[in-house]
Amino acid sequence: MSVQYPSWLHLCLMVINLSMHHLRAIEAVHRTENFTRAAEEIEVSQPALSRTVAEAERRIGTPLFDRTTRKVTATVAGNEVALYAAHAVRSFDSALTRISGFVAGSSGQVRISCLPSLAATGLPQVVHTFRRDYPEVELVIHDAAQDQVVPMVTDGTVDIGLVAYTDSLPADLAVTPFLSDPFVAIVPRDHEFAARTSVRWEDFHGEEFVGFNSVTSIAPMVRRALLQVGAETNEVQTADTIPAVGGMVAAGMGITAVPQLVVPLMNFSDLVSIPITPTIERKLVITYLADAPLPRPVSNFKQRLIDSAAE
Repeated sequence: MSVQYPSWLHLCLMVINLSMHHLRAIEAVHRTENFTRAAEEIEVSQPALSRTVAEAERRIGTPLFDRTTRKVTATVAGNEVALYAAHAVRSFDSALTRISGFVAGSSGQVRISCLPSLAATGLPQVVHTFRRDYPEVELVIHDAAQDQVVPMVTDGTVDIGLVAYTDSLPADLAVTPFLSDPFVAIVPRDHEFAARTSVRWEDFHGEEFVGFNSVTSIAPMVRRALLQVGAETNEVQTADTIPAVGGMVAAGMGITAVPQLVVPLMNFSDLVSIPITPTIERKLVITYLADAPLPRPVSNFKQRLIDSAAE
């Protein structure tokens, strides 16, 4: 229930300079009805508390308490001011708790944007343990293609972005490596590659191939790897998403190459993943604005990502 204060009280509080020191003293005396107990609660001497209350009464211009040797009784004005003081003290203490939690990293918000493969595989366990250890920190997660993640970091929509490293990342972003993700071949179970322990990039030459559209972080790396060995595939189809490419491979349209982290997203029983040599890795990095210090909750989450990758 909201408390309605008389108009004279609002006027007084607008023109009278009462500090939290005064309001805390008024609230304690009103609640305990005893100067000695109130002084003990707020950890000041009884004479100091009496002076603080007297100063508040002088600034307000009216007595707040009737004092006798046996009892302290609030006046009408004292009851009204004490209601406001109690509300102010609770709000102030709550704000201090939140500020302390934010500074310590135990409360606040962490906004993350990341590649879909990380959102589905590398991130969930980190999120689970982080939420367990920091229940007052809100995690906001956006999964998107690489060309969407990076702008979200640069324009401040998110605190950190998890992307594949490329030379074209903006210069105003700081970059922290945290995970290496080797490429593997994905083939139907009845494909001749399925029985091998590994394949070479040269082996893709002439194969029917299901690729990724250029909006993904995967497509340029695969093209570069094939170009380096002079392998030309017969690209029969491209798609934006990992499940779509996996489904086309499972249907027998061709083979593909993907980072190992995305394999669980190709949830088709008749697909086989095979290591590719020489090993080419997608370097996954944590990006954030270089000229802005990370708030403690964000810094804690960033470190948790690094630690999880090292395990």
